Amino acid sequence: MPGIIFPQNEKGERSTTSFNKIVFSKMAEKLPAGDELVRGIVSEKDWRHKYDKHLTALFEAQVSAAGSDDTRQLALDSLSCGLEQATALQFERADGTTVLLSEEMAADASTLTSAVVRGTGEAMKELVVPYKGGKLQGSALADQLQAWATYGTMEADCADAIREASGKMSSLQGKSFVILGAGSELGPLRYLLRAGATVYAVGTKKPQRWADLIEFTKGTAGTLVVPVPAGQSETSDVAQVAGADLLADPCAVKSWVLKCLETAKGNVTLGTYLYADSDANVRITAAADYIIAAASKLGPERVSFAWLGSPSTAHVIPAECSEAQSKNVELMSWWQKAMPYTMATPSQVWCGSSKAHIFSGYVVMQGPNYALAQHMRQWRAMVLESAGFTVSSPMAPACRTESVCKNQTMAKLLDGMAYFPPCEAFDADTANALLFCILVSDVTGQKPTPLPSAFHLFIRKSFHGGAWRTPYNIESTGKTTYLLGRFRPLK
Repeated sequence: MPGIIFPQNEKGERSTTSFNKIVFSKMAEKLPAGDELVRGIVSEKDWRHKYDKHLTALFEAQVSAAGSDDTRQLALDSLSCGLEQATALQFERADGTTVLLSEEMAADASTLTSAVVRGTGEAMKELVVPYKGGKLQGSALADQLQAWATYGTMEADCADAIREASGKMSSLQGKSFVILGAGSELGPLRYLLRAGATVYAVGTKKPQRWADLIEFTKGTAGTLVVPVPAGQSETSDVAQVAGADLLADPCAVKSWVLKCLETAKGNVTLGTYLYADSDANVRITAAADYIIAAASKLGPERVSFAWLGSPSTAHVIPAECSEAQSKNVELMSWWQKAMPYTMATPSQVWCGSSKAHIFSGYVVMQGPNYALAQHMRQWRAMVLESAGFTVSSPMAPACRTESVCKNQTMAKLLDGMAYFPPCEAFDADTANALLFCILVSDVTGQKPTPLPSAFHLFIRKSFHGGAWRTPYNIESTGKTTYLLGRFRPLK
């Protein structure tokens, strides 16, 4: 099918491994003494199973460079280089011709217009969080947030942000959001509509899903704006024609989003909540990045940005998390202490005058394409934050979403995580509500305090699900977690 494709390597193959190596080696070239990193990446024979070691080393070098006045710009250049290389894909047109994706995205494809659905319901005034068959709000929610923060499932500033934002739903009335990934289980779309916001939603053409969303919107105080083919905005059945495919028609989506941003009032938040399996995750992330880069030209006063971060990459974590990993051994069962698990020992590098604690959370089973797609989003978030934009990109915990649980191995792993304190895997509806509150806090709250470096961005309001504080390397406990989740699930 026509759409975004990987470029051919020197052997004429559209290899994702070759592509991965080019992206990361080019980033390493930008760093001081990056030659050794480049040699390691290029010469790796088993990239599929050993990519994590190279990506962790690269991240450590970036953080180290970011702490010095002399090399800070080199670290940011490395991020920009990574984005440039990772989006250097190709596009196959309907007639079979192949062009650079950058060439395709540079065009103006005004083939989409908007259909508008306005709700007539009352605006949500206070958030109610579903949790383990019950509902949390008010003091019950505050108590549970404190419990999660004390246990180590989320950081204290995350709990504070959720508690404060849960009672500020009225602050969203009249605000506008563009959502890439309307069907995301963890995305904020439905909560935004309930709070009375205007949401410009991009998703693929799935009539039943759009019909459900349109019916939902009518009962809210929000306004839903969806892309439809030009000339069909007045159709009686919007659900049948709504939607657009980022992989097959990215330029049309870009043109529609920019038109929406230009007509919306005030500062508009562009949120990216996309996921696809394997290499499609990289391709769809690249398409979104072209849109984000184009939107950023409007400037920080007109647009802000949002993502959900993944703990399954390399991150700078708070020193308190590093210290807790050692202390939390005492929370383990006697048999767990007796097992030959690998300790989760963060590395430390100097970032300016202080040490940065580096957590390597890669799960090799997820694969290098997953890692690349997640990093691309994080790179863009860091570049934009450094340029003065408001960026919301909290860590998202392990969740029982449909896309994850369709893999039975992953589903069982999630059901065994709670045996390793302070980890907790969340049902999608619980995490969705909590992550929505963090978004509200980020886009309506006060400007945050400056960071030691761009690479510290994801420390803010982290809802990591315990991954940053559990004492054992998650991969070394994988078999045990799976067996416990299969035979004695703990939710």
